[in-house]
Amino acid sequence: MQSREHRDLSKSVHQSVDIAFALTGDPRVNSRALRQLRLLSELGLKILVLGLGTPVGVANMNIKDVTLMCLPRPPGSGPQFFWRNHRQFKSALKQVKSKVYHASDLYTLPAMRQAADRHNARLVFDARELYTHLPSATRRPWVRTTWEVIQHLHIHRANCVYTVSESIAHHLKKKHNAQNVCLMRNIPAPQAATSTRTLREQLALPPDVTIILHQGNLQKHRGAAMMVEAMLHTENAVLVFMGHGPLRPDTEHLVQNLGLQSKVRFIDPVPPEKLLSVTASADLGLTFLEDCCLNHRYALPNKLFEYIAAGVPVVASDLPEISQIIQRFNVGCVVPAGNSRALAAAFNRAVSDTELRHTWVANTPGVQKVFNFTTESERFTAAYLPLLNG
Repeated sequence: MQSREHRDLSKSVHQSVDIAFALTGDPRVNSRALRQLRLLSELGLKILVLGLGTPVGVANMNIKDVTLMCLPRPPGSGPQFFWRNHRQFKSALKQVKSKVYHASDLYTLPAMRQAADRHNARLVFDARELYTHLPSATRRPWVRTTWEVIQHLHIHRANCVYTVSESIAHHLKKKHNAQNVCLMRNIPAPQAATSTRTLREQLALPPDVTIILHQGNLQKHRGAAMMVEAMLHTENAVLVFMGHGPLRPDTEHLVQNLGLQSKVRFIDPVPPEKLLSVTASADLGLTFLEDCCLNHRYALPNKLFEYIAAGVPVVASDLPEISQIIQRFNVGCVVPAGNSRALAAAFNRAVSDTELRHTWVANTPGVQKVFNFTTESERFTAAYLPLLNG
């Protein structure tokens, strides 16, 4: 049964637009969504964004000709959450006519496909994750089957499928015989990222302490506990978690239990447009995904390219896509996923060998010559334009 609040929201966006863009999350704090929306706005397009967030209702995203409609986040998780989410996106889209319907994740894809079919419009699917192989589906075959069926039913209707890494692109082509797959890596737009003392001053850290930064939400299977445990065996360094997430309270509790309050600190996230200036004040960047699913093995996370764009070398799990970049350009080191002792050894080596760190830092511009926002944005736009003009 549709709520009165939801009916009122649907009526408030009765309009015709160039692009209807849907995301299961808050697009105002989603770096990938913001990059794409700004690129589309530069083409002079009228865009309606549907997302989850507060306050519920219509808002301005501070991007030219882009309007945001925030929907309430449904309760529950897994397939139950999906179906509730699907119903409210489907309802909101009944009042929207668009040339292109852009599903920014699998969870909005069925509703966007139905809307595209209704108006004989184009459909875009952003496979920003390998949704059929997320940690939540590991050893839960019925969950994986649900996502596989949903993805297989709708991916063939998409006129363009974007994704974040070559491995995921290959998987989608092989598994679903998906056509029109376009790679758009999670590379940030240029920002001022000169080295600063932001974190050191904010946390009152002495100049000889190495700052190890993990930015992004603390979630399951991203190695938070192992990062903390590694600090038991790391000297002359402080680990800084910058972000929220469901595991932050548990991680803070672990830090207290281990007596590591002076070596592990927590700060709130900063807006995407200010991120790199803060990132640049760290000495090392950290991403420690657990090797628990194909999605992690194939991942190229935002934070990897954000660290590099800020001139910060990276310590990371030895996962194929991530390690290929770090080792090819010698911008940090990789360690076995899930091994806190190996992670501590990598920390201590990087902390004690300042010459090595300087070499890593000096190599970061080489990555940006090959993997940069200009190349990714041109590829994104080139794939999108035929959908608008067709």
